[in-house]
Amino acid sequence: MLWVRVPPPELFSGRRAGAGELFDQLGLQEIPSTDGTVTMEMAVDERTVNTAGGLQGGLIATMADVTAGQLASRSTSFGMAIATTDLFIRYLRPIKVGPARAVARILRTGKRSVVVQVDIYRGNDDEIGATATVNFAAVD
Repeated sequence: MLWVRVPPPELFSGRRAGAGELFDQLGLQEIPSTDGTVTMEMAVDERTVNTAGGLQGGLIATMADVTAGQLASRSTSFGMAIATTDLFIRYLRPIKVGPARAVARILRTGKRSVVVQVDIYRGNDDEIGATATVNFAAVD
C-alpha cells in the first residue's frame, strides 16, 4: 500500500504563492552567519517528513538549491542573474529530528559560473544527513 501526504487545501487557492510564502509554509529560514557562508534551517515535522519519519528527500534538495543560490547571488558579480545547471546530492543518513540546517560555501567561481558545496546537518546530533554540490551559470 502506498501512502501519500496531501498538502492542505489552502495551497490550491488559485493564487500563485511567492517564494517567501512557500518558504514560510515549509519553515525554511535563514540563520545569520558571519564566516562567508549562508545557513538556512527547516523544521522537521508532520508537514515535511516522509512515511518513514525523515525529512523528505526533495525538500532536502530544495534546501540545498535555495541555500546555495542565496550564497552564489550574494557573493558573485552575477547577482540574481544565475540559474542552477545541475545539483548532485548524496543522502547519508535520515534527518528525523530538526531543525535541519544547510550550510553553503563557495568551492569555485569562474567567469560565468559558480560551484557551491552544501552540507545539511541533523538537528539532534549535528551529523551530516546529506551533502550536495550545486553549479550555477550566469544568464543574460
